[in-house]
Amino acid sequence: MNQPNKRNWKLMRTVASILANLTGILSANYIVFYILDHFNPGLHFVVHSTFFLTEHLHLILAGLVLITGILYLILFRLGAFRQYRFNKKRLIGILIADVLLAGAFAMTVNTYSFDWLHIREIKQDQITTLATLPPKEPQPTTESEDTVVVSVTPAANETPQGTDASASADATTPKPTEEPAPTPIPGLLGDRYKEKFSDGDPVVEEPNTSETLEDGTVKTLIYVYRGQKSAVELYHYQKGKLEYQIADVYVREIEKLTTESVTNQAYGKMIYEYARDLNARIAINSDYFTTNAINEGLIIRNGMLLQSKQCKNSDLCVVYQDGTVRCFDCKKEKIDNDAIIASYPYHSFYFGPSLLDENGNAKEKFNSTVGGENPRTAFGYYEPGHYAFISIAGTRNMKDINGNGLGAGKSPGMTFVEMSKLCASLGMTAAYNLDGGQSSGMYWNEKLFGHNNRTTGDVIAIVD
Repeated sequence: MNQPNKRNWKLMRTVASILANLTGILSANYIVFYILDHFNPGLHFVVHSTFFLTEHLHLILAGLVLITGILYLILFRLGAFRQYRFNKKRLIGILIADVLLAGAFAMTVNTYSFDWLHIREIKQDQITTLATLPPKEPQPTTESEDTVVVSVTPAANETPQGTDASASADATTPKPTEEPAPTPIPGLLGDRYKEKFSDGDPVVEEPNTSETLEDGTVKTLIYVYRGQKSAVELYHYQKGKLEYQIADVYVREIEKLTTESVTNQAYGKMIYEYARDLNARIAINSDYFTTNAINEGLIIRNGMLLQSKQCKNSDLCVVYQDGTVRCFDCKKEKIDNDAIIASYPYHSFYFGPSLLDENGNAKEKFNSTVGGENPRTAFGYYEPGHYAFISIAGTRNMKDINGNGLGAGKSPGMTFVEMSKLCASLGMTAAYNLDGGQSSGMYWNEKLFGHNNRTTGDVIAIVD
């Protein structure tokens, strides 16, 4: 083999160094954030970020390691490092320093570059209003049945049986007036659950009435709101150390199931701040789309299309204007965004996973690195107009509505499998996991349950 000149050695060493540092940056970024994400589901978005990490990163890293290794072997074989003195201790020190510096660099850039480069930002001129669901066809009207006129036409030269000639002259007989049918209640629920709503002023109660279920769980009704268009019944559950809250929410108009979000993560707010701005009766954190899904996914809020990109790594949940909910598995089926948009959606969430199968049964397995016990938030669906907000407490630090620290919670949290079984046992037909960890929390009546210790990009709320 011909000896290359020094200039070629320098060029080859430079290329090898660049590849080695790139490998270190990507490896450190992958390892550090994988570990953080495993212990904090709120960092779920980092692992799926396409800025530094992709679903094929492990293959990219393997390729880089192979190419870099071969290149360094060639350089050592050619004697390109003869002027340098290396020993095992020095090589190990260089490797550790390189990985640590690369990791620090990667974390800094990955954390802040989204805001510096406006990668998370959704431009206002890109937001479009979706078509609204056409009104239902009016039911055909019938003549009033309060008075029915019956004509009796006797045959020629014949008097109706049982009447005399004078009576037959008046052949019309009025039918007794019937009670008018009640006017149907317009909206998603119609006449169903009408006892949950108020016909006049809103009603707010905190009953704190408890019952013990068969499995020993103590179920306490802690908050009730009854308005004309929306209603909430919030229950607190405790079984041993495990604590969670589930709100049955009812809306007659889909607009009462609302969201609020920011288009840039840097300007996120706490759950209670969103709720106060909305005058919400109850609110939970949403999917934090400004960090989780800004690079992919279909994002729709309040009938506004914020983003239409391919769904690749997460499940998709769509709430339609007719009140129905459907979850899509983006890894098993290719999502047709145009078809969804043409079907009159009102919200879509991109985080997941979906917790029930298409038949409403619990799932037994989830392919996720964050499926263990954690604080969690979820959205459940029973039927059009009837939904559920779910907040699972975990071992993270908790705060009250004024930001005062309450210490670490003792509740262990739930796994995806446990939460799936819970939703199925309650009779939900669909359920969807939202952002968890320190984002997770539920607000109602100036109270906060959960671990909302950091700002979040969006909330789901009930208003009236």
